[in-house]
Amino acid sequence: MDPMGLQAAFRIAILILIVALAMLPFQPANSAEFVVTVMAAVVGLIFVGLVAILARLSGSRPPNPRPVDRVRGMSSNVRSEGPGRDK
Repeated sequence: MDPMGLQAAFRIAILILIVALAMLPFQPANSAEFVVTVMAAVVGLIFVGLVAILARLSGSRPPNPRPVDRVRGMSSNVRSEGPGRDK
């Protein structure tokens, strides 16, 4: 699957889970709102698990948002002013 799509799905799943868990203590224990909030937390938890399994099975990583700058003719672990510079 698309790594960016999996990342977006994971963020949505975490949002659902966190919002449901944050609302849970404020709901009366014997009310329909409590049941709906618990169901939303369970759905969020299942969604997180499914996205994690899909990400694990796909084996791909999201692209690097900061590309690595590759300069020819210069060692990367040596100071540019030092004597280790490639000529």
